[in-house]
This record gives sequence, C-alpha cells and structure tokens, in this order.
Amino acid sequence: MLNKIKYTLFLLLLTISALAQTPKIDSLTALLNASTIDKEPEKKLEIIEQIYQATYYSSPQATIVPVAQAIIISDSILKDSAKVFYWKRKLGEIYLLTENFDQAMGYFVEAKNYYSTTKDSLNLAYAIYDFGKIYSALNVPEIATQQFEKCLKLFNKFGENKGIVLVEIELAKIYAENYQNDKAYKALFKALKLSQGNDFLNALVQKKLGEIYAQDDETDSAVFFLQNAGDTFIKLKNTGLSADCYLEISKAYLDNEQYQLAKQYLNDACNLFNEINIDYKKSECLNIHGQLSYAQGQYNNAINYLKKSLEISEIFGFADQKLLSYQFLSNIYTEKKSFQQANEYLQLYIQELETYFNQKQKTGYAEIILSFQNEENRKEIELLEKEDALKTQMLKNKQQQVYGAAIVILLLIFFAFILYYYVQKQKKINKLLQEQNDQINLQKKEIELQSRILEKATRDLLKQKDRIQEQNTKIKASITYASRIQKAMLPSEETFKKYFDDSFIIFKPKETVSGDFYWIAEIKSAKPSLFKTDEPENRIVVTVVDCTGHGVPGAFMSMLGDAYLNQIINVQNIHEPSEILQELHKTIRSTLQQKHTENNDGMDLALCIIDKKNKILKFAGAKNPLVYIQNGKINRIQGDLMSIGGLQKEKERIFQTRTVDITAETKIYLYSDGYQDQFGGKYGRKFMAKPFRDLLFENSKLPFKEQKENILKTFKKWKGKKYPQMDDITIIGFKV
Repeated sequence: MLNKIKYTLFLLLLTISALAQTPKIDSLTALLNASTIDKEPEKKLEIIEQIYQATYYSSPQATIVPVAQAIIISDSILKDSAKVFYWKRKLGEIYLLTENFDQAMGYFVEAKNYYSTTKDSLNLAYAIYDFGKIYSALNVPEIATQQFEKCLKLFNKFGENKGIVLVEIELAKIYAENYQNDKAYKALFKALKLSQGNDFLNALVQKKLGEIYAQDDETDSAVFFLQNAGDTFIKLKNTGLSADCYLEISKAYLDNEQYQLAKQYLNDACNLFNEINIDYKKSECLNIHGQLSYAQGQYNNAINYLKKSLEISEIFGFADQKLLSYQFLSNIYTEKKSFQQANEYLQLYIQELETYFNQKQKTGYAEIILSFQNEENRKEIELLEKEDALKTQMLKNKQQQVYGAAIVILLLIFFAFILYYYVQKQKKINKLLQEQNDQINLQKKEIELQSRILEKATRDLLKQKDRIQEQNTKIKASITYASRIQKAMLPSEETFKKYFDDSFIIFKPKETVSGDFYWIAEIKSAKPSLFKTDEPENRIVVTVVDCTGHGVPGAFMSMLGDAYLNQIINVQNIHEPSEILQELHKTIRSTLQQKHTENNDGMDLALCIIDKKNKILKFAGAKNPLVYIQNGKINRIQGDLMSIGGLQKEKERIFQTRTVDITAETKIYLYSDGYQDQFGGKYGRKFMAKPFRDLLFENSKLPFKEQKENILKTFKKWKGKKYPQMDDITIIGFKV
C-alpha cells in the first residue's frame, strides 16, 4: 500500500500548483516544500493538517497530495502506526467526497481492521461511522442505518457527543430521503441540544434542519435555521459551508416565489463560491440563476445562465446539473415556440438521464461486489482463527503432560522441606505482626494530624462561604436596583392608554434586567414658540428593541438605545423612520468604536410612526417585522435584513420606510424574537414565527386585555416545566 501511495504522490506532484487556490494555501504550500522531512517531520504534519482543513471542502482533489505525503512521513520517518491510520482515514474521506467509493472503502477497511486489532474502541466507532457514510452515498440505506446504529452504541458508551451529533445528522439525511421527516426532526433536535458549545457542529445541525424545513415548504423555519448556520460558518471562516447555506435559502425563496429575496441570497452565495473556486457550485449557481430568470419570464437571461452552467458541467462531468440545464432549456424554448430547439434539448435530456441511471446502477453493483468481498475476507479470517485455536489446544495438551510429571517431583521436594518452612514461617509471622502493630500506631498519629488539618480547612471554607454569600447578596441587590431603574425608564400601560384606547404590553425579561426595551413618544413640533398652540400633537412614535444578549450586558445596550432614541427624535428632530434607524446605527457604531475593534454588539428593532391626522403609519425595521390586522386579514411588513450596529460590510447602511393606510380600524403588533424562539412542546422545538403570527390573529378579535392573558397562557403551556425561558420577551399590541 505504501508503494501505491508513493506512486500516486509521484504522479500528482506534476499538479502541485493546484494547491495554491488562495494566498493562504500558497504560503502553506511554500512552507511545506521548504521544510526538511528527516529533520522536521512533526512540523510537516502540522502544515499538512492546516492545508487539509483549508482545502478539504473547497478543493478535495488538491488535498490528496499532501495527505498521501503525511502517510509516508508517519510510516517511514516516525514509525507511528496510529498516525498512519489517522491520515488513511482522512484520505478515505477525500475519496468519499469525490465519489471514488472503491478507494475510499479500501482505506476505511484498513483503518477498521487496525482499530479492531489495537482494541481502540472509540476510533473503531468512527471507522464504522465512515462505513455508514459510504453505504449512504451508495444509496443503500438499510446497511448504512445498521452501521450508524452500531457506532451510535459505542459513542453513547463513551459519552462522545461529537460522534452522536454526526451520526444523528447522517440518520436524519436517510430519514428525509425516505420521507420520514418526523424522525429526521427528532434526530436533529436531539443533536441540536448535544451540540451546544460546539459552534461548528451546532451550525451543521441547523443547516440540515433548514434544508428539511425547506423540503416541507416551511420557508420561515428554513430561512431561520439556514441563516443562523450561514452566519456561524462566516464567523468560523468556513466560506464553503456558509455559501451552501445562503444557496439553500435562495432555493427556498425561489420555491416560495419570493424572487427578490431569492436573487439577493443567490448573489451572496455565488460571490462566496467564486472566492473559493468550486467548479460544481459555480455550475449550480448559474443553473439557479437560470431557473430564477425563467420563473420571472426573463427567457433570454435564463438561456444565457443555463448554457454557461452547461459548459462547466460538460467539462467536469456534473451529470445532475446537465440534466437540470437540458430540462429548463427545453421548457424555455417550448414557451418561446422554438419547438425544434426544445426537442433537441429534450433528446439530450433523455440521453443524459439514461447515462445517469446506468452509472448509478454500476455504482450499486460495485457496492454489492465490495460487500461480498468484505464478507469473504471475514469468513477467511474466521477460518484462520479456528485453525489457530486448534493448534493452541494441541500445544496445551502436550504442556499439561509435562506439567503433570513436574508436579509429582515438586510435591516430593515440598514434603521433604515442609517442616523447615513451617518453623521459618512462624518466625516471619511474628515479626510481621510486630511491624503491622507499629505501622497501625504510626497511621493513628497521621490520622489525628490530618483531622486537625481538616478542621482548620473546614473553618476556612465556612469563612469563604460567608464572604461569597455576602458578595452574592450585594450583587443581587445591585442588579435588583438596576432593574427598578430600567423599569422606571419604560413607559407604563397608562402612558400607552393616553395615546391608544385599547392596548397591551408584555414584558418578560429572561433575568432580572433585560436586553429588550420598548419606547413611545409624542413627536413635538419644531415650529418657533411664536406659532405653538395648545393643540395635541398627532404623530406618535412606538418601537420595540431587542439588544444583543440579555441580563446585565443586554441591559447596558438597552440604556444606550433608550438614550440615543430620545436624542435622535426629540433633540435632533429626525422624524422619518428610515433616517432614525440610520442615525441610530451610526451612533452605536461610533460609541462602541466598532470600526476599529472586534465589538459586534447591536440591536434589532421595529419602529413605526402613527400620523393620526393624515391616517397613515410609517414603518422601518432592522430585522424585526411589523404585523397589523385590517379588514379581517393579517399582514406582515418584513424589516430590512440588517441590524443596528455590529458588523458592516457595505459602504453605507440604508434602511427603507414603508407606509400603511390606517383609515380603517387597524390592530398593530411589534415584538422581539424571544417568544417565537422559545423551546417547548412535545418534541422540544422552537415555537417559530408563523405559529406566533397565527396566535396573534386568532386572538385579535378579543379585547387587548384578554389577548395578553391568552398569549401568556399559551407561552406557559408551550414552555412547560421542562424548558427554561430562553430569551427576553417583549410584545406590544394596540389599536388605531
């Protein structure tokens, strides 16, 4: 096998420049070539690990060369079998990703046999997990599930949460492919709990959850989980997986006919894929651009995109992308009444489909042959083991005959000297008893000394406990006082009733103080005092704000937000919703020096201005929406997909103002995301956005006091006693 790897390495060294797809890989490759294998083998392996992590997803073919080199170093230079099979598993994973199943299976079999021989049960569990992935990729779900259940038992035995999470993700894929989405959700929500604290694993789980929700046409849930996963991968600098998430969001919006959002996320995904230069994803992005243009009736644009995708797919042999291109090109030319071209692409589609299924069938046969060969190898090993056992038994029989004669001789010698040993033994026993007595006395003194030390330590601990309790009491008192200050700053329900006859406020901090707050103010006239009258103002501004974090950190942000809103609206006299948000964003970034530091704290909010005189409502939002009910229908205006403060990639952050006619009776709801993100129910899922809007609509015909009671009862029932409150909750409802 080592010679085979050396030969592969020799052939692939001709394409070593393919590794340098980014400046980082260029520098790592140069460092790898500059180091000396004989003198710095461990350093070589560290560099290869970095190259593997950087190129495994974006360019797996280019990862083969350094990984093969790592196997040679581990075997020939370090003579370390554990490292040899660590790298062989990685090489198997690369071949699995590139669909070279026979080569992947070969490396996985070697690793599994090694871990079985060395009785390394944990690594054996991961090797069985690799087998499950191969069978899953070969579309043999029954065998794949068996393998996953085997390794799951071992992972549970060792408490290996990482392994359990990876297996649950793979099982969820199989369930989803077989239309068992309830099982898939159950597996993924279990994995979601276990992956808390590991950002990468947690993002993988949320990515798969989003993909399955998209299959179920639950677009809001799909976007929620995919957006979380994509943002996490961006933080972890995993460009490929973050781009995958945004591409899946684009597909979900495309299926839901939300073309503007689909295009926005598609462009983000394509830009990221172009950065890391993945040919398959370039082809897929162009294909989806074509489908989006087709859905919007832009046939010429669609044809251009699909043909560009087809060019890449034909070069690299991406059969699934070719099929999609042929299918949509045939549909487009049919719509354009170009029946000859439509028929040509239809024939190409049929030919490619036949080739595709033949290839799949061959892959299936290859898998069966591999399974058969592995079974034969297993039987041969069992036969050799039986032969060894028989030889061992014969050898034992001969040894027993020799031992029998020896025992007789030893018995005679034993009886000859038994009297002598008896006398000597008595002397030793007496001496031993005396030594034990001395030792007991010494231990007694040591125990007394330890007892005095323990008493002193206990007294010290009690003093420390008293000090800690005193400090805790002071801290609690400070936070409680801060809570009183925060509540005093918030407008009361009586203040709301001054402006709106019927309303409610739900304010439930997760901890003593809150990162959420709400704000209401009457917009004062900017006229000179000469023109002021005693007439009441007709414009009211209302907002609900969700700051980063909760507890004390969130409360600090809420104090800043409250102060700056007062300054912007009442001092600077900025009264356009979009301009208020833009000014608040600039002020927060400036105050926290976010341009020059790693601080990314900010806030999401929904802000509206009610003009009672002209019967209109103006709204602007940073991620958070406005929901209103008018003429028996529920409506939602989505805020811009940007936060106030935090990371800013664009040159200038621009928010939009939307206007609603409120001539008819209108019920308005503003809220943070704490209610809809609460875990609970039978399966421990989040409440989610759409069920929350449905809850508001169901209760909207009741007086606002009763609405508040029903919303709180539903929350208490959903959360139950099993799940703690996850976030601050703020909901405001009123009628104009």
